[in-house]
Amino acid sequence: MIDSLNEIIAWVKKLEEVDTSHVEPLTHLTEEINALREDIVLPPLSRERGLAHAPKKDAEYFRVPKVVE
Repeated sequence: MIDSLNEIIAWVKKLEEVDTSHVEPLTHLTEEINALREDIVLPPLSRERGLAHAPKKDAEYFRVPKVVE
């Protein structure tokens, strides 16, 4: 792990050699603007409707593969 950390430190030292004196600081990496929408409160989905297109289900729940032994 020490070797990996030394590589990271060497990489950071290499970056410090780059002249950034004429580069303006960025607040965002792109000029993209978030297209936000108003939240609209709707009535909740019924259990039956929520489970209607589930690939696997029982009477009340989604069925999913076991992930913890």
